[in-house]
Amino acid sequence: MITKYKLLIQIGGAMALVAALLGGGFAAGWQWQAAKGAAALATADSLHAHALGEITRAAAGQLQRQQQRANELQQQLSELDNKHYAEMTDAQQNNNQLAADLAAANQRLSVRITNPAAGTGGVPGGAAATGLGNGAGARADIHPATAASLVRVTARADQCRSRLTALQDWARLVSKN
Repeated sequence: MITKYKLLIQIGGAMALVAALLGGGFAAGWQWQAAKGAAALATADSLHAHALGEITRAAAGQLQRQQQRANELQQQLSELDNKHYAEMTDAQQNNNQLAADLAAANQRLSVRITNPAAGTGGVPGGAAATGLGNGAGARADIHPATAASLVRVTARADQCRSRLTALQDWARLVSKN
């Protein structure tokens, strides 16, 4: 019987040894797989960080280029605005001076007339204006207040044209950028 128990103990010991070896192999395989997974995870984290860095640098570069283009456009628009404002201010000053001179009768505004001898309604007038015999080239002065008003009207038209030109230039500049 002792041999029976001895045999059982030897078998039990062998089974324990096999179980220990299997458990050790399982544990070693588990550790190796974990180390391999950790290395793969570290590599993936490194690649991800590198990709995020590249994306960040590219976005920063693009943002910087857009800001530079916006600053250049703003500078061009400012120069365009200053140019048109100076032109409009000069024209307005010239027109105001001309209107003032016409109103004060320092300058005269005249128109060509075709038949200085005819009055209103086809009735001959009193004195004929100087000129050629048929009236070609004859001139008549416009009343100073009326002349000043005409200059103001044309000045407003010039101002509208200048503003329209400025707006068109602005639209061209903005649309090409």
